[in-house]
Formats: sequence, C-alpha cells, structure tokens
Amino acid sequence: MPTRTGSSSDARLEINQMTRAGSTGEPIRLQRIRFLAGSLKWGVSVCVFGLAIVTLISVASLLVPSFGTLLGLATVSIDETERLLAEMPIGMRLALTTLVVVTLTLLFGALWSLRNLCLQFQNLEFFSSKTSEAIVVLGIWLISYALFDVASEPVAWLILTLDFAEGERIVDVTVDGEEIFCMILGALLLLFGWIMREAALLAEENRQII
Repeated sequence: MPTRTGSSSDARLEINQMTRAGSTGEPIRLQRIRFLAGSLKWGVSVCVFGLAIVTLISVASLLVPSFGTLLGLATVSIDETERLLAEMPIGMRLALTTLVVVTLTLLFGALWSLRNLCLQFQNLEFFSSKTSEAIVVLGIWLISYALFDVASEPVAWLILTLDFAEGERIVDVTVDGEEIFCMILGALLLLFGWIMREAALLAEENRQII
C-alpha cells in the first residue's frame, strides 16, 4: 500500500509556518515587537503633549502671578523654602522661568528621542544608523538633564532667597536618586548606542564582502 510520508511532512511544515506567522505573513515575534514599539511610541507622544502643556502653564504662572493664583499655583517652593509669586520681583521670576524652561526642554528632548527610537523599532530597523544614533542622542539628553538638574537646584535656592538679608540667603547642592538614575541610564544608553553603531558598520562591511 503506497504511503504519503512526503506530502504529510510538507503539510505539517506548512501548518508550522502558518502558526509562526500572522495574517501579514510576518513572524509573530516581529509582530510583537512592532506592536509594543508602536504602543510605546504613542504613549510617549501623549507624555510629550502633556509636558508641553505643563511647560506653558508653568511659564504663564511664573510670569503672571494672577494666572497662577487662578490655577492654585500662587507659590513656588524648593524643599522647605516657599515664596509667594506675587511678592517676588519680575527679575527673580524671569530667572526662575529660565531654569524651568531649560529643565523641561531637556526632558522634552529625552522624550522625543525615546519616541524616535520606538519609531525605529516599530519599523524593525534594529541595526540601522538611525537607530544607533537615536540611542546615543537619548543617552546624551538624559545625562544633560541630570547634570542640569543638579546644577540648577542651588541656583534656584539662591534666586528664591536673593532679596533676603545676606545671612539668610541659601545655596544648597543636593543629588538625589533621580539624577543618579538618569546619569547611569544615560551612560548605559550612550555605550549601547556606540556598540550598536559598530555592529551596524560590521554588518554593512559583511554585506559588501558577500
């Protein structure tokens, strides 16, 4: 009696291939990466939009104290030092506004770089030069944010107490877990981006040799 071992093996192979690929013919593992990267991209986009609103509200509250009072933002404080915005001279409020804008701009740059990185992963461009560049840029933004956050705090202390008596002015330098985490994460991303860049160059050289 004739057997159909070959045809049955082909059928099993075809079924296995169908279970490993989705409706688009793309492997499921790549679909998971594409889906998660796309979801993260939109989540980060929402955070970027929210950060832009926070920036506008913060700037408006500092420059126009009456606007801040309507929103319940009549005071500005660092640790235990608190001041009414309406009592502060315009020069001090402008200086604080500059610190806030620079800090939030650095955070905005980090979030936007993370969005671009998620976009590269969504397009399955793992070893392209754009991906490695996005990782490096994200690391630079995080390190810059952490360093500026450390440096801006004593400046903010000084601005808040600038019109106090000479013995009551405060300049305090502190480093908390947030800055340390951002610096370590930024350094790791910077290193990983450089490694990915070298891997992309090696892959390109291998393609040219073949």
